[in-house]
Amino acid sequence: MALSDSSLGRSMADVLSKTVRREPPRGYLEVDIGLVVPSSKNPRTYFDDSGLKELAESIATHGILQPIVVLRREVGYEIVSGERRYRAAKLANLTKVPVVIREEDNPQHVAELRLVENLQRSDLNPMEVAHGLQSLIAEHGLTHEEVAARVNKDRSTVTNLLRLTGLPEAIQTLLVSGQLSTGHAKLLLGVADADWQLKLARLAAERQMSVREVERLAKLGPAGLQPPTPTAKPPHLREIEGNLKLLFGTTVSVRERANGTGTVTLHFHSKDHFSRVIAIMDRFVKQANLKQD
Repeated sequence: MALSDSSLGRSMADVLSKTVRREPPRGYLEVDIGLVVPSSKNPRTYFDDSGLKELAESIATHGILQPIVVLRREVGYEIVSGERRYRAAKLANLTKVPVVIREEDNPQHVAELRLVENLQRSDLNPMEVAHGLQSLIAEHGLTHEEVAARVNKDRSTVTNLLRLTGLPEAIQTLLVSGQLSTGHAKLLLGVADADWQLKLARLAAERQMSVREVERLAKLGPAGLQPPTPTAKPPHLREIEGNLKLLFGTTVSVRERANGTGTVTLHFHSKDHFSRVIAIMDRFVKQANLKQD
Protein backbone atom coordinates (compact mmCIF):
# COMPACT_ATOMS: atom_id res chain seq x y z
CA MET A 1 0.00 0.00 0.00
CA ALA A 2 1.31 3.29 -0.86
CA LEU A 3 1.92 5.98 1.80
CA SER A 4 0.45 9.47 1.43
CA ASP A 5 2.61 12.53 0.79
CA SER A 6 1.37 14.09 4.03
CA SER A 7 2.73 11.14 6.02
CA LEU A 8 6.27 12.05 5.03
CA GLY A 9 6.33 15.81 5.47
CA ARG A 10 9.81 16.15 3.98
CA SER A 11 10.91 17.42 0.60
CA MET A 12 13.53 15.72 -1.54
CA ALA A 13 15.50 18.94 -1.30
CA ASP A 14 16.14 18.20 2.40
CA VAL A 15 17.84 14.95 1.52
CA LEU A 16 19.58 16.19 -1.60
CA SER A 17 21.05 19.10 0.35
CA LYS A 18 22.99 16.61 2.50
CA THR A 19 24.66 14.93 -0.47
CA VAL A 20 27.74 16.06 -2.36
CA ARG A 21 27.22 17.46 -5.85
CA ARG A 22 30.49 17.62 -7.76
CA GLU A 23 29.13 19.65 -10.63
CA PRO A 24 26.18 21.97 -11.11
CA PRO A 25 23.02 20.56 -12.72
CA ARG A 26 22.95 20.78 -16.50
CA GLY A 27 19.38 19.80 -17.23
CA TYR A 28 19.08 16.28 -18.56
CA LEU A 29 20.78 14.06 -21.11
CA GLU A 30 19.33 11.69 -23.69
CA VAL A 31 21.14 8.35 -23.38
CA ASP A 32 20.75 4.92 -24.98
CA ILE A 33 18.31 2.89 -22.90
CA GLY A 34 20.71 -0.07 -23.10
CA LEU A 35 23.23 1.89 -21.01
CA VAL A 36 20.74 2.30 -18.14
CA VAL A 37 20.35 -0.51 -15.62
CA PRO A 38 18.10 -0.90 -12.54
CA SER A 39 19.62 -1.15 -9.09
CA SER A 40 19.38 -4.28 -6.97
CA LYS A 41 18.97 -1.95 -3.99
CA ASN A 42 15.79 -0.26 -5.19
CA PRO A 43 13.30 -0.35 -2.28
CA ARG A 44 10.50 -0.69 -4.77
CA THR A 45 10.14 -4.34 -5.80
CA TYR A 46 6.48 -4.58 -6.90
CA PHE A 47 5.48 -3.30 -10.33
CA ASP A 48 1.88 -3.70 -11.46
CA ASP A 49 1.79 -5.07 -15.03
CA SER A 50 -1.41 -3.28 -16.04
CA GLY A 51 -0.10 0.01 -14.67
CA LEU A 52 3.17 -0.42 -16.58
CA LYS A 53 1.27 -1.05 -19.82
CA GLU A 54 -0.79 2.12 -19.33
CA LEU A 55 2.35 4.14 -18.63
CA ALA A 56 4.04 2.62 -21.68
CA GLU A 57 1.14 3.73 -23.87
CA SER A 58 1.38 7.25 -22.44
CA ILE A 59 5.14 7.33 -22.96
CA ALA A 60 4.75 6.13 -26.55
CA THR A 61 2.44 9.10 -27.17
CA HIS A 62 3.93 11.86 -25.04
CA GLY A 63 7.42 10.67 -24.16
CA ILE A 64 8.94 10.59 -20.66
CA LEU A 65 7.93 13.82 -18.95
CA GLN A 66 10.18 13.39 -15.88
CA PRO A 67 13.82 12.33 -16.39
CA ILE A 68 15.20 9.23 -14.68
CA VAL A 69 17.73 9.98 -11.91
CA VAL A 70 20.89 7.90 -12.32
CA LEU A 71 24.40 7.39 -10.99
CA ARG A 72 27.36 7.24 -13.35
CA ARG A 73 29.06 3.84 -13.45
CA GLU A 74 32.19 2.58 -15.24
CA VAL A 75 29.93 1.42 -18.03
CA GLY A 76 26.57 3.13 -18.31
CA TYR A 77 24.29 4.39 -15.57
CA GLU A 78 22.51 2.90 -12.53
CA ILE A 79 18.99 4.05 -11.66
CA VAL A 80 18.48 5.92 -8.39
CA SER A 81 14.82 6.73 -9.04
CA GLY A 82 12.52 6.17 -11.98
CA GLU A 83 12.72 2.41 -12.53
CA ARG A 84 8.99 2.30 -13.30
CA ARG A 85 9.49 4.87 -16.09
CA TYR A 86 12.48 2.88 -17.33
CA ARG A 87 10.48 -0.37 -17.48
CA ALA A 88 7.60 1.36 -19.26
CA ALA A 89 10.02 2.96 -21.74
CA LYS A 90 11.35 -0.50 -22.62
CA LEU A 91 7.77 -1.72 -23.17
CA ALA A 92 7.21 1.28 -25.44
CA ASN A 93 10.36 0.29 -27.40
CA LEU A 94 12.14 3.59 -26.75
CA THR A 95 15.81 3.58 -27.75
CA LYS A 96 16.76 6.63 -25.67
CA VAL A 97 15.61 7.97 -22.31
CA PRO A 98 16.15 11.33 -20.55
CA VAL A 99 18.34 11.09 -17.43
CA VAL A 100 19.66 13.39 -14.74
CA ILE A 101 23.08 12.27 -13.53
CA ARG A 102 23.57 12.40 -9.76
CA GLU A 103 27.23 12.57 -8.70
CA GLU A 104 27.19 10.74 -5.37
CA ASP A 105 29.53 8.11 -3.91
CA ASN A 106 28.22 7.82 -0.34
CA PRO A 107 26.25 4.50 -0.19
CA GLN A 108 24.15 5.69 2.77
CA HIS A 109 23.13 8.90 0.98
CA VAL A 110 22.21 6.92 -2.14
CA ALA A 111 20.07 4.52 -0.07
CA GLU A 112 18.30 7.47 1.53
CA LEU A 113 17.72 9.09 -1.86
CA ARG A 114 16.10 5.93 -3.22
CA LEU A 115 13.85 5.46 -0.19
CA VAL A 116 12.73 9.06 0.31
CA GLU A 117 12.14 9.72 -3.39
CA ASN A 118 9.78 6.75 -3.58
CA LEU A 119 8.03 7.77 -0.36
CA GLN A 120 7.51 11.27 -1.73
CA ARG A 121 5.90 9.84 -4.87
CA SER A 122 3.67 7.48 -2.83
CA ASP A 123 5.11 4.62 -4.88
CA LEU A 124 5.91 2.15 -2.11
CA ASN A 125 3.64 -0.40 -0.48
CA PRO A 126 4.01 -0.93 3.32
CA MET A 127 6.37 -3.90 2.95
CA GLU A 128 8.68 -2.01 0.58
CA VAL A 129 8.84 0.84 3.09
CA ALA A 130 9.57 -1.61 5.91
CA HIS A 131 12.35 -3.38 3.98
CA GLY A 132 13.80 -0.04 2.87
CA LEU A 133 14.02 1.14 6.48
CA GLN A 134 15.44 -2.22 7.51
CA SER A 135 18.21 -1.97 4.90
CA LEU A 136 19.26 1.45 6.21
CA ILE A 137 19.68 -0.11 9.65
CA ALA A 138 21.32 -3.36 8.53
CA GLU A 139 23.70 -1.95 5.90
CA HIS A 140 24.60 1.41 7.44
CA GLY A 141 24.33 0.71 11.17
CA LEU A 142 21.68 3.36 11.86
CA THR A 143 19.46 3.25 14.94
CA HIS A 144 15.69 3.56 14.84
CA GLU A 145 16.03 7.16 15.99
CA GLU A 146 18.55 7.99 13.26
CA VAL A 147 16.41 6.41 10.55
CA ALA A 148 13.35 8.29 11.83
CA ALA A 149 15.26 11.57 11.61
CA ARG A 150 16.48 10.85 8.07
CA VAL A 151 12.98 10.19 6.70
CA ASN A 152 11.22 12.62 9.07
CA LYS A 153 8.98 10.08 10.78
CA ASP A 154 8.28 9.43 14.45
CA ARG A 155 10.46 6.76 15.99
CA SER A 156 7.33 4.78 16.90
CA THR A 157 6.19 4.88 13.25
CA VAL A 158 9.55 3.52 12.10
CA THR A 159 9.46 0.79 14.75
CA ASN A 160 5.91 -0.24 13.81
CA LEU A 161 6.82 -0.37 10.12
CA LEU A 162 9.86 -2.51 10.87
CA ARG A 163 7.65 -4.94 12.80
CA LEU A 164 5.84 -5.72 9.54
CA THR A 165 8.88 -7.70 8.40
CA GLY A 166 8.03 -10.24 11.12
CA LEU A 167 4.65 -11.08 9.59
CA PRO A 168 4.25 -14.40 7.76
CA GLU A 169 5.14 -14.26 4.08
CA ALA A 170 1.53 -14.94 3.05
CA ILE A 171 0.34 -11.83 4.92
CA GLN A 172 3.22 -9.75 3.55
CA THR A 173 2.09 -10.75 0.05
CA LEU A 174 -1.41 -9.40 0.79
CA LEU A 175 0.18 -6.10 1.88
CA VAL A 176 2.34 -5.91 -1.25
CA SER A 177 -0.66 -6.45 -3.51
CA GLY A 178 -2.69 -3.79 -1.69
CA GLN A 179 -5.34 -6.23 -0.45
CA LEU A 180 -4.44 -5.27 3.13
CA SER A 181 -3.39 -1.88 4.48
CA THR A 182 -0.88 -0.87 7.13
CA GLY A 183 -3.81 -0.46 9.53
CA HIS A 184 -4.85 -4.07 8.95
CA ALA A 185 -1.27 -5.22 9.47
CA LYS A 186 -0.93 -3.42 12.81
CA LEU A 187 -4.00 -5.23 14.11
CA LEU A 188 -2.77 -8.58 12.81
CA LEU A 189 0.56 -8.09 14.60
CA GLY A 190 -1.37 -8.20 17.87
CA VAL A 191 -2.93 -11.60 17.09
CA ALA A 192 -0.85 -14.19 18.96
CA ASP A 193 -2.36 -17.32 17.42
CA ALA A 194 -0.49 -17.83 14.11
CA ASP A 195 -3.25 -19.89 12.49
CA TRP A 196 -5.95 -17.39 13.46
CA GLN A 197 -3.73 -14.49 12.36
CA LEU A 198 -3.34 -15.96 8.85
CA LYS A 199 -7.01 -16.95 8.58
CA LEU A 200 -8.12 -13.48 9.68
CA ALA A 201 -5.78 -11.82 7.16
CA ARG A 202 -7.10 -13.90 4.28
CA LEU A 203 -10.69 -13.33 5.37
CA ALA A 204 -10.12 -9.56 5.57
CA ALA A 205 -8.68 -9.56 2.04
CA GLU A 206 -11.41 -11.78 0.54
CA ARG A 207 -14.27 -9.81 2.09
CA GLN A 208 -12.54 -6.41 1.74
CA MET A 209 -13.13 -5.80 5.43
CA SER A 210 -12.45 -2.43 7.02
CA VAL A 211 -9.86 -2.06 9.77
CA ARG A 212 -12.66 -1.67 12.30
CA GLU A 213 -14.31 -4.89 11.13
CA VAL A 214 -11.02 -6.76 11.45
CA GLU A 215 -10.52 -5.30 14.92
CA ARG A 216 -13.96 -6.50 16.04
CA LEU A 217 -13.37 -10.00 14.67
CA ALA A 218 -9.88 -10.15 16.17
CA LYS A 219 -11.38 -9.50 19.62
CA LEU A 220 -14.02 -12.20 19.14
CA GLY A 221 -11.43 -14.78 18.12
CA PRO A 222 -12.03 -17.84 15.91
CA ALA A 223 -15.34 -18.52 17.68
CA GLY A 224 -16.67 -15.31 16.16
CA LEU A 225 -16.62 -16.97 12.74
CA GLN A 226 -19.00 -19.74 13.76
CA PRO A 227 -22.37 -19.25 12.02
CA PRO A 228 -25.48 -19.21 14.21
CA THR A 229 -27.37 -22.47 14.49
CA PRO A 230 -30.14 -22.37 11.89
CA THR A 231 -33.71 -22.83 13.07
CA ALA A 232 -36.21 -24.83 11.03
CA LYS A 233 -38.66 -22.64 9.10
CA PRO A 234 -42.37 -23.37 9.83
CA PRO A 235 -44.13 -25.46 7.13
CA HIS A 236 -46.63 -22.70 6.26
CA LEU A 237 -43.76 -20.26 5.46
CA ARG A 238 -42.02 -22.86 3.31
CA GLU A 239 -45.28 -23.38 1.42
CA ILE A 240 -45.70 -19.63 0.84
CA GLU A 241 -42.09 -19.37 -0.38
CA GLY A 242 -42.69 -22.24 -2.82
CA ASN A 243 -45.85 -20.68 -4.24
CA LEU A 244 -44.19 -17.28 -4.67
CA LYS A 245 -41.18 -18.89 -6.33
CA LEU A 246 -43.50 -20.49 -8.93
CA LEU A 247 -45.31 -17.18 -9.45
CA PHE A 248 -42.27 -14.93 -9.86
CA GLY A 249 -39.77 -17.47 -11.17
CA THR A 250 -37.20 -16.55 -8.57
CA THR A 251 -36.10 -17.33 -5.03
CA VAL A 252 -38.34 -15.76 -2.40
CA SER A 253 -37.55 -15.59 1.32
CA VAL A 254 -40.29 -15.03 3.89
CA ARG A 255 -39.48 -14.18 7.51
CA GLU A 256 -42.02 -13.96 10.30
CA ARG A 257 -41.22 -12.56 13.73
CA ALA A 258 -42.84 -13.46 17.02
CA ASN A 259 -44.65 -10.11 17.21
CA GLY A 260 -46.42 -10.76 13.90
CA THR A 261 -44.19 -8.54 11.74
CA GLY A 262 -41.89 -9.87 9.02
CA THR A 263 -40.40 -9.44 5.56
CA VAL A 264 -40.79 -10.89 2.08
CA THR A 265 -37.61 -10.75 -0.04
CA LEU A 266 -37.61 -11.42 -3.79
CA HIS A 267 -34.28 -12.01 -5.53
CA PHE A 268 -33.58 -10.99 -9.13
CA HIS A 269 -30.41 -11.57 -11.15
CA SER A 270 -30.67 -8.97 -13.93
CA LYS A 271 -32.51 -5.81 -14.98
CA ASP A 272 -34.74 -7.82 -17.31
CA HIS A 273 -35.57 -10.24 -14.53
CA PHE A 274 -36.39 -7.33 -12.24
CA SER A 275 -38.68 -5.85 -14.90
CA ARG A 276 -40.56 -9.17 -15.17
CA VAL A 277 -41.03 -9.30 -11.39
CA ILE A 278 -42.39 -5.75 -11.36
CA ALA A 279 -44.70 -6.52 -14.32
CA ILE A 280 -46.22 -9.46 -12.42
CA MET A 281 -46.76 -7.28 -9.35
CA ASP A 282 -48.25 -4.53 -11.48
CA ARG A 283 -50.70 -6.98 -13.05
CA PHE A 284 -51.94 -8.12 -9.65
CA VAL A 285 -52.29 -4.53 -8.44
CA LYS A 286 -54.44 -3.68 -11.49
CA GLN A 287 -56.60 -6.76 -10.93
CA ALA A 288 -57.09 -5.79 -7.30
CA ASN A 289 -58.10 -2.26 -8.29
CA LEU A 290 -60.63 -3.60 -10.82
CA LYS A 291 -62.23 -5.77 -8.15
CA GLN A 292 -62.52 -2.77 -5.84
CA ASP A 293 -64.19 -0.70 -8.60
